[in-house]
Amino acid sequence: MAGISFNGAYNHFIQDYVSKDVTQADAHRKDELRDVYKSIAKINKKSPLYLLTNDDSSRNEAINIKEKARRLQGSIKTLSDQQDKSNLNHSSAFTSDDDLVTASYIGNTPDKDIGNIGFDIEVTQLAKSQVNRGRLLPKDVTGLPADNYAFEARIDGQEYEFQFSIYNNDRNIDVQQKLEQLINKAGVGLKASIIEDGGRAALEIASTHTGLKAGESSQFEIYESSGSMASGAVEYLGLGMVAEPASNAHFSLNGEDRTAVSNRFTVGGKFDINLKGITSPGNPIQVGVKRDNEALLSHVTSLVDNYNRFVEEASGATDAKFKSTKLRTEIVGIAQQYLTGTQDIGISLEANGTLSIDEELLHQAVSGADSMASLEPLNKFADALIEKTKDISVDPMKYVDRPVVNYRNPDSRDYSSPYVTSEYSGMMFNNYC
Repeated sequence: MAGISFNGAYNHFIQDYVSKDVTQADAHRKDELRDVYKSIAKINKKSPLYLLTNDDSSRNEAINIKEKARRLQGSIKTLSDQQDKSNLNHSSAFTSDDDLVTASYIGNTPDKDIGNIGFDIEVTQLAKSQVNRGRLLPKDVTGLPADNYAFEARIDGQEYEFQFSIYNNDRNIDVQQKLEQLINKAGVGLKASIIEDGGRAALEIASTHTGLKAGESSQFEIYESSGSMASGAVEYLGLGMVAEPASNAHFSLNGEDRTAVSNRFTVGGKFDINLKGITSPGNPIQVGVKRDNEALLSHVTSLVDNYNRFVEEASGATDAKFKSTKLRTEIVGIAQQYLTGTQDIGISLEANGTLSIDEELLHQAVSGADSMASLEPLNKFADALIEKTKDISVDPMKYVDRPVVNYRNPDSRDYSSPYVTSEYSGMMFNNYC
């Protein structure tokens, strides 16, 4: 009976309370987890002794509060490129010819410095994969005799053996199709395809990577196996014939020659560059950064929508033991602290605690020359929300009715208990243990 009860409890909570979505807020570094533990220990060290009611509604409500805070924190962090801060500095890269070079901005640069970032790039050669193209053989002719065959491929210093069988009446095209499937399913960095020319066909094998590392002369080699199986397939099919050798990308940045094994690389940790074609001699392509006003507008709108959703969910709670007024007051208080007087940029705090947007005023504020300064209150507001959601997640039980049994003695030394990580850590199972 205990096992059945435990399984029922587990299945109930895994369906109803396990997070349905995973956000950036759910990925933690070691130092972040350490900070969470320190926060829990500090709360328990100074906290009075409470009487927790033994009912499902209180526990369920605490879990719901924590999940709502986690979702709000995650939604704000997805709008940012920083670990624990919001970021209204939305910038995007541009090139003077997207058909030849595309770029995306992955750096974090102050708005005033955007115009000073960029470079010229000239592309003289693209990085290419190695291509082995086999012999064009009559498709309906039976060439190799029936037997068990094998050949080997050397890729990045690793050797792989491919084994296959040829049966009576197998035509050349049957063997080529068999090897095409065998190579593609192996997943060793090669891709195969069949090239047809009228009544003839050839097997083409290419590397999935481009370029050559220092000291390399080829991406891969295919040769006859030295084992006991039949040989001759490499020679007959022409699997080892290099039609196009691998090559590196050759380009220059502000006149300085560079090479890369791939057509996609980063420059200075700020630009993600993708080469798509060769530039005309003496006509470099300009790469730079511009402010992305559309992304900035979307950021502000999403921030307001997520805040409003949290306030409305807190206001709509009706459970008698849930202190919805306390939760709502604290969240609205953050908006009152940072967003009072932001009507001139299109953000207004309504009487019910929600925020409204005047799209025309907001668009003017975003497009203005001093947009970063005018939107700074929103940045601070988002940072404060992140800190508040962390606080809610650590101790959601303070929003559930819990009578005080005994206060800590202020004159005695306080010690944190290693057995008490938080009041709600075991509440899902304490009816069954």
